Amino acid sequence: MAYHTLTNETGGTADDRRNEADRIIQILSENMEFTDMAPNEQRFIGDMQDGAAVSPKQLFWLRDILAKYCQ
Repeated sequence: MAYHTLTNETGGTADDRRNEADRIIQILSENMEFTDMAPNEQRFIGDMQDGAAVSPKQLFWLRDILAKYCQ
């Protein structure tokens, strides 16, 4: 996924961020056990699975977790 400016790196709208968060969580769940993560990462992923709005900061952390465990 290509991003053009720093302000656009968060994926755009709230719906875009939610969709990307769901996609990242799906990739993580298909490629690893959440119990292999640090406790704070496990809690965070659990919180992100509730379907609530995703902030830009939360999306950045999800991307970091994806990079840490799946790339």
